[in-house]
Amino acid sequence: MKGIIYNLRSFMKNHFYVFALLLLALFFFHNIISSDKIMKNIHYINDVTFYSYNMRESLKNNQLPLWTPYFYSGRPLFSQPEYYFIDINLFLILLTGNIYLAMNFAAISHLFIAGIGMYFLINFLIENKKAAFVSALLYMFNGYVHTFVVSGNIMIIEGYSLIPFIFLFTIKALKEDKIIFNSIMAGMFTALLIFVGGVIFFPYILLIILVYCIIYVIDKNILSRVLKICLAGILVIGVAFGISAIKLLPDLEFTKLSNRGEGLPYQEYIGEPVKLANFMFLFVTNVFAGGNTISAAVGIAGFALLILGLSKFKNRIVLFSAAIILLSLLISSDSFLTKMLYHAPVFNQTRHVERAVFLFAFASSILAGFGFLKLESLIEKLKKSAKNVIFAAVVALILTELLLLQDFPQSSKVVSPNEIPILDYMGKDRQQFRTMNLALSTFIGASGYNYYSQFGISEIKGGAGIWFNDYLEYLSVAQNSPAKFWAMLNNKYVISSKNISIENLSYVGKFGGCEDCQIWESYGPYLYRNELFLPRYYIVPNRILIVGDDRQVDQLIYNFILGNFDPSNTLLIRGTTINGYETSALDTFDYIFLLKDSMDNIGKLREYSVNGGILVPDVLNGKTSVTGDEVYAILNRTGSFIELNVDEYSNNKAVINLDGKKGWLVASERFAYFPGWKASINGKNIEIFKANNAVSAVYLDGDYGKLVFEYEPNSYKYGKWISMISVLMVMGFFGYSAYNKKSKQGDKYQA
Repeated sequence: MKGIIYNLRSFMKNHFYVFALLLLALFFFHNIISSDKIMKNIHYINDVTFYSYNMRESLKNNQLPLWTPYFYSGRPLFSQPEYYFIDINLFLILLTGNIYLAMNFAAISHLFIAGIGMYFLINFLIENKKAAFVSALLYMFNGYVHTFVVSGNIMIIEGYSLIPFIFLFTIKALKEDKIIFNSIMAGMFTALLIFVGGVIFFPYILLIILVYCIIYVIDKNILSRVLKICLAGILVIGVAFGISAIKLLPDLEFTKLSNRGEGLPYQEYIGEPVKLANFMFLFVTNVFAGGNTISAAVGIAGFALLILGLSKFKNRIVLFSAAIILLSLLISSDSFLTKMLYHAPVFNQTRHVERAVFLFAFASSILAGFGFLKLESLIEKLKKSAKNVIFAAVVALILTELLLLQDFPQSSKVVSPNEIPILDYMGKDRQQFRTMNLALSTFIGASGYNYYSQFGISEIKGGAGIWFNDYLEYLSVAQNSPAKFWAMLNNKYVISSKNISIENLSYVGKFGGCEDCQIWESYGPYLYRNELFLPRYYIVPNRILIVGDDRQVDQLIYNFILGNFDPSNTLLIRGTTINGYETSALDTFDYIFLLKDSMDNIGKLREYSVNGGILVPDVLNGKTSVTGDEVYAILNRTGSFIELNVDEYSNNKAVINLDGKKGWLVASERFAYFPGWKASINGKNIEIFKANNAVSAVYLDGDYGKLVFEYEPNSYKYGKWISMISVLMVMGFFGYSAYNKKSKQGDKYQA
């Protein structure tokens, strides 16, 4: 018994500061230590809940949420860079099935991990646990955490927590003999950063590593250091890419397709650059200095330690930290460097450069550790008890300003979807449909899809900071004829915060609102029914193919929709050239509109015309234009749709039983606009076409059996194999190293 007590005391003594960091993380987030409460943060309530729900439901089907049908009328989800793959949240969802418990304890865990990461980093650099503890406190509770992470996008706390580990093992790779082991560890933590959705920090990590390498290489033995950097760099990049490929490759594909594919406009890139006139609030104290922007303040005591740390300027890490602080000031304040980086890869896809104050939070936490070391040298002659009092005073000052005088994260009760009256009403409608929320004036933002998705209801709008320009253009044009455009997206109900009058929308009623709720938009309280509502899947009798220049095709389709086009009986398929279609495929269309650059095969056009198809204009008879009356007559055809019911519907898959019907099937889905969606009938692949500038269509040739739409992009498939092979290789290395070490120990004992 005495031995157990001794070991326990010894363990507590050796790990006292780690336990203290855990208790502080729990204390800071004490309001969310629950499964029926949630942090009062709109990103947390909306985005984290939404993704976690999609993750849990997909895992039930032994899938990942590669796609979500629940916002933006459907789009890739797993590949959105800021969403997690493998993290504490995922493991807790698997363990408990409760997404709120998982979210809450993931946030607590990552704040703690951020602290121990900085603690281990500083303890490695200066071998002083007290200094390491001070640095950890600053990293856990600086202004960046309070003003951006906790009050803003809470999801980034996961990536934030891993950065000290990446830097730690990068330093160890260059300073210690175990370059392979430490490089692999740095690569693994970088892969984890991608897995937890921390790519927002990637540009800053690149700067951190670059600056450190520059300072590291300044030595009399430059060549050997350069070679070491190259070797470590190859290993880190190789391991990071290999392990993370399952997430990284889809992320890159997603970004390339999105509004960030060709870089961001400069104004979106700079966001709200900081003003150095607010230096005190930004970098010293956000308690005793006024300000309402982002901050990275380390407190008065922390800043004093930072200044003390600069006195050790001969130390490479101190020089590195000072350089990082300078970069932080320059980048976040829209200086010449900000403008230069706008033209650099990776940076030109980064929004809001004011977030570069993170670099200050990171570097100042390191410098404060060196500052405490300097303080200890100044009080070296004092008694041990006096030194302990000074240490306690420093910690107390830091915690008072950075923790006790700050606003603690508040919580609110978890809202069940059926507690929202307007949603409870819509949830009783058994049809498959989408909603349109007008309570939020913009196309992008939290509009309640986190709640709606839990009732299987999809939303036309959506959130997140990455979007697709073609879809937003559609929603923009839709404002000219809302009910018709929304109906083509399977819209049945429209929600508004005020009483509105829009043609073809009928009033359903006014429900209970909640103006004080975080996502008040989801409550309405006004509900309308779209009288032009169209089902999710239906066959139309009239089919038109429009081929030619992409921009011209877009414009013509929009003109038709704004005219007398009736989506309930007519379909507009977009194409590029006639040569891209077999004659049999062309014969499935009643009309073909020929625009610029479309006529690359006159033979096919003649055959199509002989088979009864109509060309517009009739170029075979010398016509080069068409009148408005002719177009009106073409679009004014009659007929009605035939609805097809969905037999199976999940994030990545939709299945429809076919009973021999023939014709063009409209799928009010975004499948055709994203690579990775495949359609098949009884295992035989068929092509998915872009239709009506927003939805999809396939041709049914009278088949019986199952029509299956399934999403599995090549970026995910290839990434999965690369990750599996990479993990096996890393495991093989660690296994070999352990075996080799054990063998050497055995040989030593035998000798």
